[in-house]
Amino acid sequence: MAHSNSVQFQQNQAFSLKPLIAIKDFFVLLATAFSEAKVMEQKSRKTSGNW
Repeated sequence: MAHSNSVQFQQNQAFSLKPLIAIKDFFVLLATAFSEAKVMEQKSRKTSGNW
């Protein structure tokens, strides 16, 4: 009985980690895109003063 409980816990843990990893990857992607957008904005501000 105790063994079946531990197996059940491991299955639940493995199942619940996948959405968390997907959310973490989404935020990493969002942060990367945001930082790239900030860099592009800084570059465009430097060049937009010329005209």
